[in-house]
Amino acid sequence: MKNMREVVVENERFSKIHHQLDKRNSCCSKPLWLLSTLTDLDQRIKILVLNYDNGKDEEQSDTFAKRAESYYQQRPKLLSLLLDLYNNYLSLADRYCLFLHNSNHRHVLTSSSELFSSSEDYQSDAESSLSYQVPSAQIIPVSHQNNVNDEIVTELVIKNVEYDLMVHELGLKERQPLESSRKIELQRSLLEVLESERMILLNENAELRFKVKALVEENKGLASESMFMKRKAGELARCVLNMRKDYRVCVLSRKIEDLQGKIYGLERRNREYHLRLAKHEKGRCPSSEEVGATMNDGGGIRAETCFQGRCDDKKGVKFSKWWSKIKCSDLLFLCKPHPSE
Repeated sequence: MKNMREVVVENERFSKIHHQLDKRNSCCSKPLWLLSTLTDLDQRIKILVLNYDNGKDEEQSDTFAKRAESYYQQRPKLLSLLLDLYNNYLSLADRYCLFLHNSNHRHVLTSSSELFSSSEDYQSDAESSLSYQVPSAQIIPVSHQNNVNDEIVTELVIKNVEYDLMVHELGLKERQPLESSRKIELQRSLLEVLESERMILLNENAELRFKVKALVEENKGLASESMFMKRKAGELARCVLNMRKDYRVCVLSRKIEDLQGKIYGLERRNREYHLRLAKHEKGRCPSSEEVGATMNDGGGIRAETCFQGRCDDKKGVKFSKWWSKIKCSDLLFLCKPHPSE
């Protein structure tokens, strides 16, 4: 922004100086070669200023380093140097014009005084022709000397301007390697920054790959753990079923034990009852023997033995039938499915 302000100030200064020189040109006469060089410089400066104003849109396609260097270093300095050169050249041209004007004015005054003195000599002297030739011989070398001085001054001014231009061009040529070195340094710094960014991205990429591998391994571990948990859940379910079956078996075994206890009690009661019947039958058998002895006189089969055999046969048959029924009912009870199944 400061460089742009300086350029604007220089443009205003240039316009003021140009306006002043236009005023001076109206009062001072200039030679043709000076007018041509001034017009050429005016056109070049105007083209440079216009290119500087119009070059902003074209610089959008350049790189950032070139744009920064052109905006902040090259163009403002070049424009300021050219404006200074142009102003100095205009001031030298103005001085030269004033010098020529003063020299011409002095030359006119000296020539008029010489002509006035020569006319007086002509009138006073009789030899008018000789007296006229002497001042003419003296006047011609003075004008010629003035012209020679003017040419020398113009050549000196031109040489000085050319020398300034050459010095400026040499300065630009000397600055070009510095600018190229600066560009190279900027490009190197940019390359270093890009290389550092690339290394950072490579490190981040490696870290992300490592994290992805870790996540994949963790996923595999979680999958194996889930399979293990499923297996454990199946085993636990089987254990629960087995526990239920064991509980049912335990309940059934308790029921069987209870039934066996009942059966044992029934068998004991049955034995007691059988013993009671046997005793009761024994108590009844002597009376029947006596009756049979009196009736048959001791001949034939004893009724006691027959009755006892019949009783034993009936009791054994009844007991075996009853025990077979209990066993069948117990087996049916054991083979009966559970209602939950």
